[in-house]
Amino acid sequence: MDFLDGLRALAAIWVVLSHLWILLRGMNAHSGLLGFLTNWALYSHLAVDIFIVLSGYCLILPVVRAGELRGGALDFFRRRARRILPPCYAALALAILIYLVGHHGKPFPWLALLSNIFLVQDAFLKWNIFDGPLWSVAVEWRIYFLFPAIVGLLKRHGPWAVLAASAALSGALTAAIFAWRMDFLLSCPWYLFLFALGVCAGWAAPRSGARWDLASWTLLLLTALLLGRNPITAAGGADFGRHMPMIDTVTGAAIAAALIALHQRPESRLRQALSFPPLVRIGQRSYSLYLIHIPLLLLLSHILNMLALPWLRAPLSRAAALTILGLPSIALATWGFYHAVERRFLVKASSGKPSPG
Repeated sequence: MDFLDGLRALAAIWVVLSHLWILLRGMNAHSGLLGFLTNWALYSHLAVDIFIVLSGYCLILPVVRAGELRGGALDFFRRRARRILPPCYAALALAILIYLVGHHGKPFPWLALLSNIFLVQDAFLKWNIFDGPLWSVAVEWRIYFLFPAIVGLLKRHGPWAVLAASAALSGALTAAIFAWRMDFLLSCPWYLFLFALGVCAGWAAPRSGARWDLASWTLLLLTALLLGRNPITAAGGADFGRHMPMIDTVTGAAIAAALIALHQRPESRLRQALSFPPLVRIGQRSYSLYLIHIPLLLLLSHILNMLALPWLRAPLSRAAALTILGLPSIALATWGFYHAVERRFLVKASSGKPSPG
C-alpha cells in the first residue's frame, strides 16, 4: 500500500525542514507573519508519533495475512535487528566523523559513544550529541521486544486487551517519570501505546465495517486544540513538554484512525495523493533521510562558519545558504546512503519487495 510510504515521506520531510529551521532560529516560536509561516516547524515531534504508529501498523500486516508471526519471536528479533541496526550504526559512524570535524582537539566523549551503541541515548540526553534523531530509534528498538507478546495477546484476547495492557504499562512508566525524574521524558514510554494503536489499526482495518473518517478528523481537531492550549512559545516548549504524553496519545489515535479510513477508501483523493510516486520513493528512503540529515546540516553549518563571509552574517542570507545548499546535499546523500547501506539490509517479503516497516 503505497500511501503508507507517502505518509512516511511527509513525516520525514517535516522532520528535516524542522531541524533546518531550528538550527537557524532555535526552538522558539515567533509572532506575526514569521510565526504564521514557520511555527509549524517546531512541532516535528508529532512526526515521530506518525513513525511509531506506522511501525505498529506495518509490522502487523504480515501477521494479519499469515495468521501468525512468521518464524516466531527470535526470527522477528533477527529481522528487526538486520533492518534497523546496520544503517543506524553506519549513520552513527558518519555522525561521529562530522562531530570530530567540529570538535578537533577536544576530549572524545566515550560515554556518548557507548550510549549510542547500546541505544540508550534517549535516557541520557547529555550523551545524545552525535545524531540527535537517533533517540527515537532507541525508543522504537525497545518496543520491538514487546511485539511478539502483543501479537499473542491480540490473537487470544483481541485489540481491546492489547490497548488496555499497553495503556496500563505505558501509563505506569510515564507516571514514574513525572514523579521521579523528568530527565527521562524523551524516553517517551507512552510510545508503547501509540505503537499498540498502530498494531490494532492494522488488525482492524480489513475487518472493520465502520467508517473511521469522522473519528480521525475529530481526533486531529482535538490535537490542534491541545497544541493551542499548550504551545511552544517564544520562551520555549515547557508547556508542550509537560503535556507531551497527552498530545502524542491523541495524535497517535488520530493517525491510527486515519490509517483505517485510508485502508477502507482506496479511491479517496487523500490516499491517491499519498500514493504519488515521487512521494512514495522518498518514503521508501525515509529511514536513511531521518538518520543522516542532522549530521549533514551540522557539517554544512560548520563550513559556513569557517568561511566567515560577511554576507552570511545576516539571518536571511544564512537561511538561504543553508537551505539552497543543504536540501540538495541531503537529498543526494540520502540516495547514496540508501543504496550503499540501507538497501543491503532490507528484509524481503515473499513478493521480492521490501517488507513493510
